[in-house]
Amino acid sequence: MNKIHAQKKSEAISHNLASNPQRNRNFFRIFSGLLLTFCLGYGNPVLSRGGNSDPPPLPPNPLEAIAPDPLLPKPPKKNEELTAEQLRELDTALDELNGEASAELAAGNTREAFEIWYRELRLRRYFGPETEVEALTRVGAIAWEREQITPVQFIEGRMAAIYQANCTGEQTCELSLLERLGQGFQVLRSRDFAIQVYRQILTHARDRQDIPAQEAALTLIGGLYLEKLDYANAAAPYEQLLNIATSRGNVPQQIAYIEDLAFIYTQANRLEKAIAMRQRLVRYYSTPESGQKIPELKLAIATDYETLGYLQSAINTYQETYTLAWAQQQFYIARDALQALARIYKNAEQIDAALEVYEALLLVDRRAYNLYGIMNTYDEIGQLHLEQNNYANAERAFKNALEIARQLNYQEAYFTEKIQQLSNPRNRINY
Repeated sequence: MNKIHAQKKSEAISHNLASNPQRNRNFFRIFSGLLLTFCLGYGNPVLSRGGNSDPPPLPPNPLEAIAPDPLLPKPPKKNEELTAEQLRELDTALDELNGEASAELAAGNTREAFEIWYRELRLRRYFGPETEVEALTRVGAIAWEREQITPVQFIEGRMAAIYQANCTGEQTCELSLLERLGQGFQVLRSRDFAIQVYRQILTHARDRQDIPAQEAALTLIGGLYLEKLDYANAAAPYEQLLNIATSRGNVPQQIAYIEDLAFIYTQANRLEKAIAMRQRLVRYYSTPESGQKIPELKLAIATDYETLGYLQSAINTYQETYTLAWAQQQFYIARDALQALARIYKNAEQIDAALEVYEALLLVDRRAYNLYGIMNTYDEIGQLHLEQNNYANAERAFKNALEIARQLNYQEAYFTEKIQQLSNPRNRINY
């Protein structure tokens, strides 16, 4: 399975965007179910009426409070701004607040630390939305790393309010603000908001005909959908990335995106598209350097054909897989292909064809020194001979299986009982 490389390619985003802090998986399991519930409700919280199972409402968001602060006892009125001198003094004071909060956190006083940071963040709004979002992102990263769910929710709520006030509707949103919002929402793992933001960034890039910026935005959008396990929506960004790579004639990028799409289509249960992608990969891999990858691709294609009910195509492709894998000594793939073939023939009640496949499977297992496989294959052969009332061949198969079972010290009693029952003609009626 190809590893989705969205994270690696996302590093190509413009210089404003920084990498996310490392995920905390335990926190994600706790937090992901609550995050979207509260993302917009802090300014006007709505009490739940659903019953005892509903989550309790959050208190009012402290980041939305506009009460005077000792550092700014007389805040400017609406549409007024602080002077340059006031902003310099306030910036210095807020840096000191940030230092105090960090010291409290280091001392283990988490609640006190975030109360101080709330003060800082409330006052950062007077420096404009970009500066405020940058500060929110900084503190949000700390809250996430420390598994502080409520502060993360407060910070996301404020960031969402900034986004709605500046970048939705008829407003013209600066690209630099969008980039900071995108980074912030990623830090908070607020994927739905991040996707909205990067879609707007993508529109800006298309208006400028900036192909690298389009690729970076599409990579981030696709990666965010993959993080949500939303494979249906993840396909479109990667399709567009493939189109860009194809128009450039960039073969390595084409291969990477085709591999991504094969995985995505499979996860989205769009198997015909997955087959088409893997067939393209087979053509790319038809070189001595990459030919080793073809048997596994063929096996996946055959499996998809079988799932779709295209049994003749599945049979043909499983046979091709076996031949290629045997030639390349990829015996585990050859075994999987033969087992799948035998299963199809057994389900179709083509017992003779299934027996032929199992004889080939014995050769594969012997070449791979797979004693367990040999034992199990003889068991399958014995069972099929029983279905044909061919007791002598069934007994011979079970005896071969017992010989291997003794070497493995495994299932000896099972095969011994089979042989004893077959050795007495009166017992054969049980079969």
